[in-house]
Amino acid sequence: MKISDTLKQIIITMIALALIVCGISVFFVNDIKSFLIGIAFGTVFSVLKLMLIEKTLSKAMDMSGQKAVNYTRVHYTLRYFLTFAVLLVAAYRDFNIIAVIIGILLPSPAVYIVKFKNKSNN
Repeated sequence: MKISDTLKQIIITMIALALIVCGISVFFVNDIKSFLIGIAFGTVFSVLKLMLIEKTLSKAMDMSGQKAVNYTRVHYTLRYFLTFAVLLVAAYRDFNIIAVIIGILLPSPAVYIVKFKNKSNN
């Protein structure tokens, strides 16, 4: 699967943010192994979810109006169920839930950072 340059920048920024969070967490977390696994698990899932979003949007652009709307709605719902499943697996496997949630939320600041960086380059 070919990914766009913007998505590559977002993924690199997410990984950098995850490493920063891991570095800071060493000083504050008692069970560091569980925390690091949780961050890695959440970040990998977020990367996969972003790739699904890009694939969904590129495929929906080739569809007609209502068909594209229905397609994106189904995939939007599917991504929410996948997020629920990831959180359920994390709880079942005794990963640090807070770390998994942080990993899942990393795309938001990464997108803002990439947007700001690209805006200042222009």
